[in-house]
Amino acid sequence: MNIKLKFLLGVFLLFGTYAKSIAQNRPVSSGGVATGSGGTASYSVGEVAYTTITGNGGIVIEGLQQAYTTSDLPISLLQLTASVFNKNEVAINWTTVSEINNQYFTVQRSIDGVSYNDIAKIVGADNSVSKQCYQLIDSTPLNGISFYRLKQTDADGKESYSSIVSVNISTSESELTAYPNPTLSYLNLKISNVSSKKLGYRIVSLEGKVIFQQLIKDNLTTINTSTLNSGTYILSITNDNTLIKSFKIIKN
Repeated sequence: MNIKLKFLLGVFLLFGTYAKSIAQNRPVSSGGVATGSGGTASYSVGEVAYTTITGNGGIVIEGLQQAYTTSDLPISLLQLTASVFNKNEVAINWTTVSEINNQYFTVQRSIDGVSYNDIAKIVGADNSVSKQCYQLIDSTPLNGISFYRLKQTDADGKESYSSIVSVNISTSESELTAYPNPTLSYLNLKISNVSSKKLGYRIVSLEGKVIFQQLIKDNLTTINTSTLNSGTYILSITNDNTLIKSFKIIKN
């Protein structure tokens, strides 16, 4: 028979009345022969459950090939973290518990959690079933909140992305504070040691949507947050459209 089916059912000879059912204990993705006390049955892929019916006139072996799914994910990522290192650097650490044809990782960084830039490439372990630990030190981090993620590239060029982690680091001599945080109906933005008439701020959702933005005219600016939905936002301070610091703001 040349009919291709997802499930293969084979019946050979039927004689007698005694039946015994046996199932293969472990699925084998590459196929093979399932063996039990009542006989054997070969298969191409998956798990075989088969039944033998034995009598004086002969033996019946009927097998059912069950669906079997294998995972082709290139890596199994156990942990990804970003933390302040030596006061003005960021340490990005990640651990894998398995890797399949993993060629390399690309560490990516973002100021808004939406647009990312490549900052380093780390060679992977290719194929591994043991724990692998990686680290990258970002010695020139962005000021304020930064977002990091991994782009993984396997041997045939396919790419996948990790979850996103964030870290807050200050590399500026300027003093910028935002309070109260969490906020309910207003947020005070206090700025000192910054001599510029082109300062501005914007509040952005975690999805990258700009809620509102405005120029900063005084050292103390009060921002009305009563219309914001409860959640987490990014408050970014810019100088002539160049980001100088950002805050994670929680609105209750």
